[in-house]
Amino acid sequence: MESKVFDELLEKAQSGDAVAQCTLAMLYIRGNVVKKDPAQAAHWYKLAAQQNNAAALYNLADLYLRGSGVERNVETAIELFGRAFENGDFDAAFCIGLIYDRADGVAQNLDKAFHWYKLAAENGSARAQYDLAVMYREGRGTAPNAEQASRWFAQAAENGVLMAERESGSD
Repeated sequence: MESKVFDELLEKAQSGDAVAQCTLAMLYIRGNVVKKDPAQAAHWYKLAAQQNNAAALYNLADLYLRGSGVERNVETAIELFGRAFENGDFDAAFCIGLIYDRADGVAQNLDKAFHWYKLAAENGSARAQYDLAVMYREGRGTAPNAEQASRWFAQAAENGVLMAERESGSD
């Protein structure tokens, strides 16, 4: 990226353009053009998140979940993933489900995991469709339901999840 292009991006970000703020944050995450700096990335994501930019909310939540550039705070991550979901990032609901399913910084809560996986799955998240199918198959967070498990494995397989293809017999 040319210096002039970067300067224009920085100017847009400083003037409040959420897309430019997200782009700048991503440059700091990847270390492209600028030195890798997760704290600077978090700064720019926070500004864009204040405007309810779904990508910024999701990526900032991820930084809080990992403790990258900010102090690790799973509750803040969950809140931000929830806001990202409300703003159209349906994989964010999958992330919340995963946090509760794996007990990542919170007590395991399979009912909550099921709830969030289902929301994400119903909105097209292939990863959530697979995990929801597993929950139905194993009766985790819900009563076992082979028919629902099969339905969600098939949907996940249709959306390219290889493990789901094996489960649904679609390969």
